[in-house]
Amino acid sequence: MTQILDLWNQATLVWEKGGILMPTLAVLSLYTYFIAFDLWFRLRAIVPRDLQSFPRERWGAFKGGGRINQIMHYCLSDHQDSRETKKRFEQVRLMDGSYLTRRLRFLLVLATASPLIGLLGTVGGMLRTFDGLSMQDSYKMDLVASGISEALVTTQAGLLVAIPALAFSHLLKRKKKDWLHCINRLESISLRQIKNLNPSL
Repeated sequence: MTQILDLWNQATLVWEKGGILMPTLAVLSLYTYFIAFDLWFRLRAIVPRDLQSFPRERWGAFKGGGRINQIMHYCLSDHQDSRETKKRFEQVRLMDGSYLTRRLRFLLVLATASPLIGLLGTVGGMLRTFDGLSMQDSYKMDLVASGISEALVTTQAGLLVAIPALAFSHLLKRKKKDWLHCINRLESISLRQIKNLNPSL
C-alpha cells in the first residue's frame, strides 16, 4: 500500500511539473489508445489466431457467430452464383478495408501529434526559463528550475505516448494484412462450396 501511495505521489509531482499541456497529452493518449485497441479487437474478431491452421474444408468452423459469420451470410445468402459471391466479397474488402485504412491513418496522426505537443511544452518551458533568468529577485532559481522541468517532462510525456502508439500501429498494419488473407481464404472456401453444390457451374 505504501508503494502504491509513493507511486501516486511521484506521478502527481510529475504531472504538476509538466505544466498546462499535461491534460492535453493525457486526453490525446486516452483517445489514441482507445482507437488502437478498438482496431485490435475488431481485427481479432475476424483473423484466426493461427493462420497456418486456418480450416479449408471444415465449413462448420465459420458458423459460430461473430463478424466471420456475418460476412459469410452476406456473401452467400439467397444465391448459389459464384460471380455474385465474388462481387460480395469484393464489397466486403472495399468497405471494411477502407474503414480500417482510415482508422489506421488517424491513429498515425494522433501518435505523431503527441511529440509535437511535447515539443510545444518544451518551448513553453524554455521561455519560462529565460523569463526566470531575466529576473533579479529571490524567486529566480525556482522559476528557472520549474521552466526546465516543464520543458523536459512534456517532451518525455509526448514520446511516451507516441513510441508505443507507433509500434502498435505497425502491429495493426500487419494484422490488417492477416485480415485480407483471411477474407481471401473465406472467398476461396465459399467458391469451393458453391462448386461442390453445383458441379455444373
